[in-house]
Amino acid sequence: MGWRDEWPVGSNGEEYDGKQILTLVRDNASPFRDVWNVQLLIDEIEEKLQVEVTDIPTIDKGSNNYGFHLQVRDGPDLVVRLARGDVNMPDFDGFVVERQVAEVKFEAATYDLLRNEAEVRASRLLYHRAPVLKPSPKVQIPADLSGRRIFVFERSDGTNNVWKGLDAEAKIVLLDQLARMRAALFNYCPPSDFAAKYLHSRIFDFKPHAFTLPVAPTREFWIHVMESKVEATIKNEGDMIGWEDDEETVGPVALAAKQSLLRAIPHLLPQENSEILYRLVLEHGDFGIHNTSIITDDDRKPGVTSLYDWETACIVPALLADPLVAAGPVDLITNEHAEPAVTRIPGSPTAAELEAYATWSRHYITVRLNRILLTMTELYTHAPDFEFAIKAGKDVHYLWFALRDWHGGESEKFFGELGAWAEARLKDMNIP
Repeated sequence: MGWRDEWPVGSNGEEYDGKQILTLVRDNASPFRDVWNVQLLIDEIEEKLQVEVTDIPTIDKGSNNYGFHLQVRDGPDLVVRLARGDVNMPDFDGFVVERQVAEVKFEAATYDLLRNEAEVRASRLLYHRAPVLKPSPKVQIPADLSGRRIFVFERSDGTNNVWKGLDAEAKIVLLDQLARMRAALFNYCPPSDFAAKYLHSRIFDFKPHAFTLPVAPTREFWIHVMESKVEATIKNEGDMIGWEDDEETVGPVALAAKQSLLRAIPHLLPQENSEILYRLVLEHGDFGIHNTSIITDDDRKPGVTSLYDWETACIVPALLADPLVAAGPVDLITNEHAEPAVTRIPGSPTAAELEAYATWSRHYITVRLNRILLTMTELYTHAPDFEFAIKAGKDVHYLWFALRDWHGGESEKFFGELGAWAEARLKDMNIP
């Protein structure tokens, strides 16, 4: 069965539209009946939250989860996120249960942590449950939902699918709010015990089993993290590199690159203003309007009511914080000089579209007020250290995100180029 359910298709060959599920369940005609029991989900939510489900207006699908809108008697509407994969299904080859349990615990802790941070606008989590792996052989479809992770939230007003319907002025209003939310998250300092508990597990692969230095907002600790990641990624010549399916081993080029990177790392991480640059920050990991609930008023002006899907969140130092926001068809970012930039541009854009994208980015990052070039920065006004951190961390930022975005394969070529970059940076810094 793989790692997730397929979305149901009717006898007419058309996909299920996600509507009238409660009626279908009561008529024993659920489109999911051959894979999992919707009534069990309803029963669990009613029991755990002491509510009565009166309607389920819609179900939709994400890459990893189903999303349900539930209406209940005498209470706020709910949003339910149910995993599309069950760890007890036959031939399940998704993430192992230990990893899923750890992810559920972290995400739930994150929602709890941000519950009172009004400017971040994190969704309000009401109930969650991690999957449970059963010891019995996986030879038939599970009869219950114990192998699926569940999150239940209080539903915020609005929807994420509003960008196309907004006029130019309304888009600017929305970007203002996103900038303030992004700044609030950058300014937020997660408690030290939260960082100590979750930082290692939230760092992308490849990494050591544990760090030998205690988690701390210091340059020394992050040099250790960077060096440990390089050592864990490029081991000894002949060892496996990347993922097992790549069937690659460490070659001489990657091994040489490893030495260049280890030599460069202490010089890539700046020494000045360490209390600013190495302060720990909580990153959402997928910040954008696709993960927000947005309402529009009578004048079609938008308002963000919640930020959700913290599944890819992590903890990094301020100099590795990423200002990226997914806005409509593009991502608004900064270049290495902390200036507005755009990426993920759709193919063959017109000149007018390119100018619109640039305008959005300039407004999200920086807004010019008058002809003498006096500037007010939107994101940077609310997070004054963000601009400095981006500029100071440009080299380590490049290395960190290069390692993150490598998905295995062609290791000699990839690390050869990364090692050459490290040598060039050392030369630029006059380091022999």
